[in-house]
Amino acid sequence: MKTLLIIFSAFLFSFTTINSEIATTSAVVEDQLIFDGYEGNYYFFTDANFKAVVLEVNDASSISNYDLVNGNFEGKTFQVSYKTTDNPQNASAIGVIQDIKATK
Repeated sequence: MKTLLIIFSAFLFSFTTINSEIATTSAVVEDQLIFDGYEGNYYFFTDANFKAVVLEVNDASSISNYDLVNGNFEGKTFQVSYKTTDNPQNASAIGVIQDIKATK
């Protein structure tokens, strides 16, 4: 009976540990990024260290002030707030845009 209780407790403990790790992997990041282009539902940016940042949009209203699809803003700098994702089904994008504002 003790063995069964120990196994059950260990199972529950490992399950709650996994869930808490999953919950903490997603964070909101705010960064100044240069817009490089749009292709196939992905928005391509470059950060200050010239590292590529690929983002998606779940809610089109978050980017509705800017026509990023037609290339009118390529090379422009934006203050981008995005939620990081840990999505194994879609390894291309590292996050989902929450808000975007052009810088002057």
